[in-house]
Amino acid sequence: MAIWWQGLLFSLIVVAAACAVVALLQKFAPPTEREHNNEIGTTLFELITVLYAIVLAFVLITAWENKHEAGQVTFKEANELVDVYWAASSLEPEARDEVRRAVRDYTEEVIEREWIAMRDLEPPSSQGLLYIDAMQAPVAAADAGDSEVVQARLDTARESIGMVTELRTERLFQAQRGLTGAMWTVLVPGALLVFAVMLTLGTPTRRYQFVLVGLISGMVALMLFATYQLEYPFSRGGEADPVAYETAVERYDVIDAQYTHE
Repeated sequence: MAIWWQGLLFSLIVVAAACAVVALLQKFAPPTEREHNNEIGTTLFELITVLYAIVLAFVLITAWENKHEAGQVTFKEANELVDVYWAASSLEPEARDEVRRAVRDYTEEVIEREWIAMRDLEPPSSQGLLYIDAMQAPVAAADAGDSEVVQARLDTARESIGMVTELRTERLFQAQRGLTGAMWTVLVPGALLVFAVMLTLGTPTRRYQFVLVGLISGMVALMLFATYQLEYPFSRGGEADPVAYETAVERYDVIDAQYTHE
């Protein structure tokens, strides 16, 4: 089911449940008989809804920004891998092929295994670190001699390998970074509190109370649903694709085909 259908269905369920509670309450206390509560109830309702809206909006915006930053990290890491692959041309053929093979193996590890682990919110294996070590060993042992060009490429390779290590750590950290239990404790009971205060308000007609409760409940439900889906940038509805690494593989092929003998 498409994510927007899931959000719509969730909101409709919440609205239906809220309206059922309103219908039950109206049997015992019609909203037209509760208008004397509005002077205090309206002030309390405005205070609680404003505070809750600020918290919920802040959490939702933060989740969206985290997803955006996580996507940027993947493209930065993929670009660093391409730089390593390119700079390996300054090595002897055997060392060059060893580095490039390690780069390809690492990229495939990210696409085929680490990405699945991030999606399932599971810790990835340490195989990726072993592939990084395999990239680093030939570069660390290389000697540029008197060639400034070769030395520049070796320096690029060393810096890029270091950046790959840092970006991998950042990517895996972001994959596991969701909202804390304390934050969900604020969001969910806060929504129930807003709903409870709405029920204390009197309305001119019974129908108007259904409209009021339904609209606010539906909006809060949509925002909570969006927050839940965006909580983890590589999982749930916010799941990203490994397009950056797939593009990197294509660039490896181009380098092999056109620039191997430089």
